[in-house]
Amino acid sequence: MIKDFLIHNAWSVLLAWGLAYLADYYLTIYFARLLRGPLQEHIRFEGSLELTPVFQKDVDALRLFSPSFLLRWLISFPLLALIAWLSDELGLPQVFYLVMGGLLLRQAVILLRHGRNIALGVLSQPAGSLHGRLEYSRWLSLRLSAAELFGFGTFFALLSIAMESWFFLGGALVCLLTGSQHWAYSRKHPLPDR
Repeated sequence: MIKDFLIHNAWSVLLAWGLAYLADYYLTIYFARLLRGPLQEHIRFEGSLELTPVFQKDVDALRLFSPSFLLRWLISFPLLALIAWLSDELGLPQVFYLVMGGLLLRQAVILLRHGRNIALGVLSQPAGSLHGRLEYSRWLSLRLSAAELFGFGTFFALLSIAMESWFFLGGALVCLLTGSQHWAYSRKHPLPDR
């Protein structure tokens, strides 16, 4: 059963988390590079491509080594190992399922977004594949992200109810929380004049 696998193979789950989080950063850098190639004639994002404020400068500079990212990535392992150990010791594996569901399922949503963006960047390489120009205002980028996260959060919530799963509940809560953060960030940027 998936529940038993998660708690009894915590190191495998932590490794999956670490790889997914690492992929998130480097796929962002890869797409940012694509946007500086021929794609820049057709697609532009106001402000930074990166939605997480703490990583915006590193992504904008296309830094392959980000001290801020590396520190967060390294700190996550002992913290998550501690949560796994405490959950097991206290007989509350649901806590570990909830936390890992939140982290892994949110990363799954983000990695799907990266896959879609990179597919657009790669598939549109032949000249004439794209016509015109699309410019995303900052508030729109943030609200589109929020809408996508709200959609997945709702889907994960329904799965958590149907399957009585703490893992999917964690995914639902973190996606809804992150979506709410992106919506709140969007309110700091002016809407276009109508």
